Amino acid sequence: MVTNQCCSKCGSAAIVLNGRTAAGKQKYKCTACGCYRTLGATQSYSDEQKEMILRSYQERASLRGVHRVHGVAITTVLRWLKKKSRGSSHS
Repeated sequence: MVTNQCCSKCGSAAIVLNGRTAAGKQKYKCTACGCYRTLGATQSYSDEQKEMILRSYQERASLRGVHRVHGVAITTVLRWLKKKSRGSSHS
């Protein structure tokens, strides 16, 4: 068991090593809730980058085009769009 990490889903310290990603990062499995994660993800985008990527999508670029040009995953763009639409509907 890995003692210095906690599950980001349930907060349990019962985490075991569980292989590696294609990029070579360590994957973990929580024995308490059963989720698989890569802890300590290093990929992050600044607010300016997010706005630029979302603006290019809103200017009629396809999701595949945004992925190809900016190198961001399609699911990430969809998550940002969902979060942005939730934030604007409550304001």
